[in-house]
Amino acid sequence: MNVRVLRDRVMGTDLLLVLPPQEQAAVLEWLRAAERVFSRFDPASDTSRVNAGGPVVVSELFLAALDEACGYFDATGGLFNPFLGAELARLGYDTDFALVGTPEVAATPVPARAPAVHLDHERRAVTLSPGLAVDLGGFVKGWSVQRAAEASREPYGMIDAGGDLVAWRPQDGVPWRIGVEHPLRERPAGVLELPAATTAVATSSVVRRSWHDRAGTGLHHIIDPRTGEPARSDCAQATVMTADLAAAEVYATCLVLLGTREGPQWLAGQDPGAHWVTVGHDGRVRSSVALT
Repeated sequence: MNVRVLRDRVMGTDLLLVLPPQEQAAVLEWLRAAERVFSRFDPASDTSRVNAGGPVVVSELFLAALDEACGYFDATGGLFNPFLGAELARLGYDTDFALVGTPEVAATPVPARAPAVHLDHERRAVTLSPGLAVDLGGFVKGWSVQRAAEASREPYGMIDAGGDLVAWRPQDGVPWRIGVEHPLRERPAGVLELPAATTAVATSSVVRRSWHDRAGTGLHHIIDPRTGEPARSDCAQATVMTADLAAAEVYATCLVLLGTREGPQWLAGQDPGAHWVTVGHDGRVRSSVALT
């Protein structure tokens, strides 16, 4: 088994590939191509062109990802909302996160509007209502990694983009074990043993990408569409394990929005086979599976 470990950066995050060298190159090329299509900060990307006003002819890649994201918007009753780009920009997250500073003006939160978007599959065009902006964010990272994993012909491998990962092995192979970072402490929240031959794991955290406004109020990138403000539940971080990384990204975000009590109950209705780990702002770790 000619598996190697490669570390790089893509989509604004650290990338870890456990694959043969030839597959590493293909995955890296795919993820960088996806980054060019979906970046909010590249004026030439499909995302930026759509957000500038349409109708806009886009790539098949963009249309497929946005279509799937809209499906999750419907399935979650709008709790997952891929149209919060304008809200993030208003809060100061309008550039690469490494460059995010204090917003020039105080942000006035307003609930996100119901998105008015038209996807024309025949013409491959997208039209947004004025003032609306796409932000596929972590969803498209998971969506892209999932597709890279599905394209692999290797019996054993892992693609990890900033802790959001797909790992696979033969049915009788040794299970993967991964650490779950604790957002408030130096020691990990625990170690998970991935139960299935193929498992996707996604984590959403209000700590990783956070900053302050001019008044010193803490802000972060997980926006509650019901209020237009950063999520204010008791959940600081949520990790979800399921069969698909795009779904895991959606569910982890929704758990942060709903909190450590309501979130797991909601997830059980969405995906009964999914497992979860939450960390509250009080530091308490809760989990549906055993942690070591």
